[in-house]
Amino acid sequence: MMFLANVLNDPVCQPIKKPYERWYTFMEETIEFWLPDSVWHTKTHCARVLLLALLIGHQKGLSEEEKDALGMAAVFHDSRRLDDGIDKGHGSRAAEYYKDYCREHDLPYDEQTYYITYYHDQDDSLGLSEIKKSSSLSERAVLLYQIFKDADALDRFRLGPDALDVNFLRTEEAHRLVDFAKDLLRKSSETNA
Repeated sequence: MMFLANVLNDPVCQPIKKPYERWYTFMEETIEFWLPDSVWHTKTHCARVLLLALLIGHQKGLSEEEKDALGMAAVFHDSRRLDDGIDKGHGSRAAEYYKDYCREHDLPYDEQTYYITYYHDQDDSLGLSEIKKSSSLSERAVLLYQIFKDADALDRFRLGPDALDVNFLRTEEAHRLVDFAKDLLRKSSETNA
C-alpha cells in the first residue's frame, strides 16, 4: 500500500503524484535510517515532508530538476539522526550520507540537495549565508532551502497542536498549506493505525 494514497487522490496532489510515488519508493527501498524506532523522525515524517516540499515546489513553478533536489533532500534529511531531540549535526551527517550514496550508486549528485540537507537543522541565518558563499550555487538554491525548511516545519504538528509558529514560515505557499498539513498528519495517522 502506497503511503498517503488516500491523500494523493486529492486534486491538489495530482500534479506531484508521480514524483511523490517515485521518491517514496526510492526511500522505502534504499534509504537506511539510523533511528528506525524513532517516534518523531520516521520515514512517515519524511514522506509528509516530501509531499509538502513537492506541493510547494509545484505551486512555485519549479523545474523538474529543482523538485528532484527537494525530493532527494526530503528522503535523506532525517536519515542520520542519533536521537529524537535537537541532535545538531544530523543534517550534516545526512548530507554526507547523500553524497556518499550518490557516489556509491552512480547517481547524479546535486550540490543544492547537499546544502539543503546539510543546513536544514540549522538557523536560517547560517544556512542562507553558507548557500550564498558557495560559488557553484545560484539564487534558486536559497528558494529551494526556504521551501524545504517550510515543508519540514509544516510537519511540526506531529509534535503537538502548537508546535508550528506560522510566523516563521518563509513562503506564501506554506502559509496556505497549514490546514492541509494538519489534515495530512491526521490522514497519515489513520493510515498507520
